[in-house]
Amino acid sequence: MDTEQDFLFFNPRIATKYNPFYEGEYMVIQTYPREYKLIVEHRSFDYKNAKSHCELENLAHDYTSFSLRIFHDDKLWEVNYKGEPKSISKQQNWKIAQEYLEAHYSTHTNAELVVCQCSYPYFSSLTSYISNSGQPITSWQSLTCLVEGKGQDIQTCPNCNASLVRVDESEDDDFDFDDQVNRPIACIGCANYHGVEYEGNMLVCGIHAHGWDSENCPDYHP
Repeated sequence: MDTEQDFLFFNPRIATKYNPFYEGEYMVIQTYPREYKLIVEHRSFDYKNAKSHCELENLAHDYTSFSLRIFHDDKLWEVNYKGEPKSISKQQNWKIAQEYLEAHYSTHTNAELVVCQCSYPYFSSLTSYISNSGQPITSWQSLTCLVEGKGQDIQTCPNCNASLVRVDESEDDDFDFDDQVNRPIACIGCANYHGVEYEGNMLVCGIHAHGWDSENCPDYHP
């Protein structure tokens, strides 16, 4: 006999958690705001159906945006105008290790899960140590928190190369941690990025004044 729990699997949000993605499957995913886990609003093997659903979702939401991806070779890919895999998506279905999820929600740790602008999650904890001169220093340490390769100390995002270095605000009031992660995705970690506003118009860079319209700019230079 069917129970209330059985009918929960008709809800895409719940079903996605348990049902694997399949080769060639299209997914409408939430690309803003980004969360720790992938939010899939629609799944289909029909490109036109998935594209239409994505367009409707974007029309229906003012503060949330959605994009179309295809599952190919165990990864999410952006699609071309034919619905074929075009380039690997920066946003993936990240698997966070349980101990880091628990530490994030714990009230006894000075640490948190942080989501990079490209969607990559990492674990940031406040650490203190004594410098060679004997002075106490407090800084943020960034660690990988995914099931694979967890616990590695990182200073740049393994997914988009953005700087993840944070310092204690009392040490440097001028430090802007959000400088890189607030850039357009295609510009994160790029040496060509300018990002200065002139008379109300933002100049992204000298090559592409208004930025690049996807995640993979052909003129990206680390």
